[in-house]
Amino acid sequence: MQVDDSHHRHYRSLSAADFSECPLQLPELVQMDDLATHVFTDFTHNRPAVIKSHTSIDVAMKLMTDSGIHLLLVIDDTEDDTSTSDLMVTVKGQISSCDILGDLPVKLAQENGIKHSEMTVSMVMTPRKDIKVVDWSTIKVAKVGHIINTMHEWDCCHILVVDDGKLHGIFSMNEISKHLGHNESEPLVCAHSLAELVHTIG
Repeated sequence: MQVDDSHHRHYRSLSAADFSECPLQLPELVQMDDLATHVFTDFTHNRPAVIKSHTSIDVAMKLMTDSGIHLLLVIDDTEDDTSTSDLMVTVKGQISSCDILGDLPVKLAQENGIKHSEMTVSMVMTPRKDIKVVDWSTIKVAKVGHIINTMHEWDCCHILVVDDGKLHGIFSMNEISKHLGHNESEPLVCAHSLAELVHTIG
């Protein structure tokens, strides 16, 4: 698959908090060389799952399990996480099921002498400044294969997308696998990553 390398963009740390609109018609089944927008979850139509930073990680894990998702956006304790009409929220970070089930909670418990049940989302989340995001302008020229291989290279299962300073949506490996009709947890050789389209700042 050939990709036009003239479209260079940056990825950067997450610094946006708003949500922007861009209605999309998603196909039921996609191929590796289809546009990445076909497997994109638009926050305008699918409100992101959020959780407050002081919440117990046990509660966060239960929310993910019950909802069938693996990542939550972390919002400030003063934000309203139940409103469906106001999409203006401040994202403080993100927390995944891997964060909760990994070594960090165990390490924190041992170092600080606290119980697992006493740990909060803020203790194990990835802070906003450390979250890589990709601009929507880059995504518009990317293929499904780019997204999958980028997830493998970045060792992640989710990629957040921003548009004009606003949080626009997300790519999820689970959702992509559903669209493709098979699991894409193994590295690919049939498509390049977004490294051909984006590069590190600095």
